[in-house]
Amino acid sequence: MKQEKQDRRSLRTRHLVSAAMLELMREKRYDAITVQDLLDRSGIGRSTFYAHFFDKEDVLKSVSEQMLETFRHQLSLRNVEQKIVPSLELFQHAQENYQFFQAMLRGHGAGVLWETVLALLSRNIERTLATTLAEKSFPSVPPTVVSQYLAGAFLNLLRWWIEAEMPYSPGRMDEIFQRLALPGMRTLIKGKSE
Repeated sequence: MKQEKQDRRSLRTRHLVSAAMLELMREKRYDAITVQDLLDRSGIGRSTFYAHFFDKEDVLKSVSEQMLETFRHQLSLRNVEQKIVPSLELFQHAQENYQFFQAMLRGHGAGVLWETVLALLSRNIERTLATTLAEKSFPSVPPTVVSQYLAGAFLNLLRWWIEAEMPYSPGRMDEIFQRLALPGMRTLIKGKSE
């Protein structure tokens, strides 16, 4: 995203464009959305758009990051115990924002969203691991590898769940993820090596 002063006009413009992107994604595939569509829907001019964003992919990244920041804020308000992967909360968040996530899975936008989410979730997992395992070492599995594995496993399961129209509750999906992905983590946290 382009760097700019975060004054009220700039924030308003970014909000208008982000809202336009979300509305348009509910109506059609990301691939079919043009910058002109965004301009028309948000009511801003082309030069204003390009003063804030490089292209429509930049808008999508911004929307994704806003959604994740909203999630992080909700998590901090809930005083949830710090887990390596806050899977239950993420499944609940996806259910509460089902239309957004469903729209994000269609077309090219899905790749942009998942790349952004994978990077952010992986970084968050790695930070949590560093805190959780401060005194322990990873003799055989570097934290970066662990974080990539967990983030990828979680996001693939989340994507399947959304595309299958959420056949199980968030609680059941959390239980499934915990049983599939986390036994190895428990072993690492306890300090046992392979």
